[in-house]
Amino acid sequence: MSNYGIKKEANINRDLYCEYNGVKYARYPVETPIVNIGDNLNDFVSMYAKPYLTEGDFLCISSKIISITQNFVIHRSKVTTSPLARLIVKFVKKWPNDYGYSLPEKMQVAIDMVGYPRMIVALIGGTFMKLIGKPGYFYRIAGHDINAIDGFIPTAMKPFNEYAFLPPVGADNIAEDLQSLVNFPVAIVDGNNIDNNIIGYSTKFREKFSVKDLMEILKGNPQGQDDDGNITPMLIIRKVN
Repeated sequence: MSNYGIKKEANINRDLYCEYNGVKYARYPVETPIVNIGDNLNDFVSMYAKPYLTEGDFLCISSKIISITQNFVIHRSKVTTSPLARLIVKFVKKWPNDYGYSLPEKMQVAIDMVGYPRMIVALIGGTFMKLIGKPGYFYRIAGHDINAIDGFIPTAMKPFNEYAFLPPVGADNIAEDLQSLVNFPVAIVDGNNIDNNIIGYSTKFREKFSVKDLMEILKGNPQGQDDDGNITPMLIIRKVN
């Protein structure tokens, strides 16, 4: 465990500190080993995050970790890519070092979650909004937290390159259970190059911050991306002077 735990320096190309509403916050990454499908979530959080939490802290956990440990996954062999999926990915913005939704298999998982009618409406509505200078509506119209779907990355290590990771069902309840485990407010988040999305958060977190507040505090995705070479799926948010 000595090689893991809270880091007092920022991940590469990220900021350790932010200021919001006149308050300065440190967003300390928590370094961990790789989480495997079927690992125990409570044991993982207890071992790598709980010992470093101090009074007034908030814990943020990557939704991907929840998906991996709680079996919200789907294997590539279960996905049959449709013409609609191959069409939609042609309109997806490409980000450096981030496959995002450029993979038809991943888009098909989203279609299967949302349904074909709603996805077609999202494509038409999102394209129109983008043309008038308002991007991002494709994901809003589609709903179902599809922007939190991850996986099928060809460069990922096995077996993670073979799976898609779905947004966890009942994320608020999972956050509540983890809050009881660590006795600190817990949020489940999905950070990417586009935005920081709050998948679920506990009652103590809700008493302090709205979703908008938390998104601002997490701005810049301080957890980093996989290509940064960091395994920091959790953050400890701490007020600093």
